[in-house]
Amino acid sequence: MKSAARWIEAWNQWWFPQSTGLRLAVCRIVVVAAQLFVFMPFFQPSLAEHLVLLRGPTGFVEPQWMIALLAAIPGAGFVFTPIFMTIAYFATIGAGASTLVGFRTRVSAALFALGTWFFVSHAYSYGEEHHAEAILAIFLLLLALSPSGRRLSLDAVRRRRDAGAPGTVGTAVWPLKLVQLLLAWSYLSNGVAKLAFGGLEWMNGYTLQTYMLQDALKWDLPLGVWLAQHHALCVWLSVATIVFEMTFVLAVFVRRVRPAYLAGGAMLHLGIYLTMGAIFFQHIVLYACFFDVERGAAQPSGRYSPSSAGHSP
Repeated sequence: MKSAARWIEAWNQWWFPQSTGLRLAVCRIVVVAAQLFVFMPFFQPSLAEHLVLLRGPTGFVEPQWMIALLAAIPGAGFVFTPIFMTIAYFATIGAGASTLVGFRTRVSAALFALGTWFFVSHAYSYGEEHHAEAILAIFLLLLALSPSGRRLSLDAVRRRRDAGAPGTVGTAVWPLKLVQLLLAWSYLSNGVAKLAFGGLEWMNGYTLQTYMLQDALKWDLPLGVWLAQHHALCVWLSVATIVFEMTFVLAVFVRRVRPAYLAGGAMLHLGIYLTMGAIFFQHIVLYACFFDVERGAAQPSGRYSPSSAGHSP
């Protein structure tokens, strides 16, 4: 029984350590700002592109569940119109701005998450699906389910005026831990899929050469064309990618290896973008969830030990 109690205590300390909420607030600002000022204007379909999709001759190819639900209730004739899409787009931007400054944070974060989900789902309902936005969209919803406006927000200013300086809570770290695990699962599932469908041959270099050359020629990426011609480098990159994806979970639990994994992940995604045109910059932004600014320095946070109770690992 004592052993079980210790496991339960360690579990609770890992998920729900006491926190001022500063760490979550910093992540709220970083991720929401990236979505508003980087991903929406540069890497996701614009409002004009969404309106063009509406006018397409084929309609939905494979509607996502949210799109199918809205097409049934309240109906496609009401939702999927230029007027509704325009209002929804600017309402989403407004909700994002409100989330960024922390005004009515829970409500605005919920609206921003739903708006983001809606437009991502709409773009993917016409036949081409990706998954780069998935974890970021989940994190936006987690902001609405947690005290993300407790610090660095207009809500915090109002609360301090009414009730004084805030203390600590045990519900401001679990969204960050969940995102860490989702990132680890995303990498692990990709690594397992490569080995399951390609076997060890995926690391022979030729597989990466083929995919890289196809994408580099499609998107006119000279670096990808050059790299695809060097078999030895492609072998090394294939092995390094598998090792990184299969072991990234260590970054969740072992503080001392985190800098290497986060730097390696950033270089991996930047390299994929420059050689193959695939955009996974959302993962890099979500690396902010690994940093514990409450320790007094922007260093990756560490592994739980009983002596560090009250601090987030």
